[in-house]
Amino acid sequence: MSPTPAVRPPYRVLQVGCGPTGTSVLRGLVSRLDAVGTRLEYEVADPAVMGPGLAFSTPYDLHLLNVRADRMSLHPQDKGEFAHWRQRSAAAHGIPSAGDDYPPRRLFGAYARWVLDDVLRTARRAGPGVRVTHERAVAVRRDGDGRWRCRFASGRVATYDRVVLALGHLPSARYAPEEGGSRFLRDPWGGLEVPADARVGVIGTRLTGVDVALALLERGHAGPVLLASRSGLLPSVKGRTVAYELAHLPGFVADQRRHGRDGGVGLETVAAVIGREVQEAEGARRIRWSEVLHPPPSSPVTLRAGLAVAESAGVLGRQSVLAAVVPWVPALWRLLDELGKQRLMSTYVGVWAANIASFPAVSARRLLGMMDDGRLAVRPGLIGVRPSGSGYEMRFADASPVSVDVVVNATGPGYGRDSLLAAPLTRDLLSSRTAVAHRFGGVAVDERTFEVRGADGSVAPGLHVVGDLTRGVWLATNAVENSVSQAAQLADVVAGAVER
Repeated sequence: MSPTPAVRPPYRVLQVGCGPTGTSVLRGLVSRLDAVGTRLEYEVADPAVMGPGLAFSTPYDLHLLNVRADRMSLHPQDKGEFAHWRQRSAAAHGIPSAGDDYPPRRLFGAYARWVLDDVLRTARRAGPGVRVTHERAVAVRRDGDGRWRCRFASGRVATYDRVVLALGHLPSARYAPEEGGSRFLRDPWGGLEVPADARVGVIGTRLTGVDVALALLERGHAGPVLLASRSGLLPSVKGRTVAYELAHLPGFVADQRRHGRDGGVGLETVAAVIGREVQEAEGARRIRWSEVLHPPPSSPVTLRAGLAVAESAGVLGRQSVLAAVVPWVPALWRLLDELGKQRLMSTYVGVWAANIASFPAVSARRLLGMMDDGRLAVRPGLIGVRPSGSGYEMRFADASPVSVDVVVNATGPGYGRDSLLAAPLTRDLLSSRTAVAHRFGGVAVDERTFEVRGADGSVAPGLHVVGDLTRGVWLATNAVENSVSQAAQLADVVAGAVER
């Protein structure tokens, strides 16, 4: 009598995080894994709001998309999925279904939740079962059998064959020791419970700082608001962009790769190609680089001028080109040599971010209204914040401090080592040397498999990272289009591993 064959245990996968990027990963995997004969157990763990993630779960109607709605989608092939969903469903959320290129971000959040619900229904009906929990993963370590042992904040410990980390935004770097108190706020989106007449100082003048100002406006805040940073530079004002077909950049990237020049191209060369696209789109002879790279601090005058340009025909060329460049940023970043990467991140990243991460004209008009009636000021030269009496003193390079009652850290998502150490799971990955901080942000990962690279440079088999934590490798990780592309690639990698 032949012995009964041993029953093979199920293949277990854990996904930590399920915002828009994690939802896209799950969608790609469910569509692939329903045909796999392997017994599979798939678990998704995320203590936050699943689907929308942080950026798209804001409750404020004045927090708008900064990319046109018809270019937003969590489907890698169907770029119009959100637009079609919006036509059917926006009214149920109290938002018009058309006529607004930049609807409230919470609408895209509702769409992301719809995508997640649809994926989970598909998984229950025809594919592998997906178990969803709201537990917080705090440690992931490789065991002696080559599997991954995960510990949760609840005390539960479980072992998996493969782990996907889609953690979304890391906390911003701590700005001052006092941060986190009732008058030094870390949450620039949901936790703005401040006295209506308080003097509010906001650290940061880009998109997150703008979010704080607009949230306070929507709340009816009456006290003065100061947005401050080193540059004092607001995002550029977005005009009505049109679909633009790049004439030179795709060929340039293909030619550089054909000649094996990854990591060997100078910043000036890449800038020249983008500049040529802009020049031809705008019909200009040459770009005044000194004006582009060294803009003056923002003020009512510059914001009013930016609005005038955004509402003219000329801006369609530049901003349409920049919108078309976004999907190419990871490839361009890969081409750059080390000196070019260092120069971009140390000298020009602020100007680059202000131009490519622009904000809609309707939001700019609201800020301008606050400036004109004295409720809002923008100031450059911020060098520090320190306690003063019952509030704080914001210090500036010109030695003229400003007293405020409440401070909000609006420096945006964190990418550096300090931010990695602020979250239990990423802190554990660094302390165990399973992962190493990337010098340009996030952690080091293999470009083909998305597997984490450890302190010795070797990959951690079966431990994948996607989204913001890969910023140092691909740079443009906070653009939905690029995150969805990453998620589709990772889904192929993980599905292939499970099939094998």
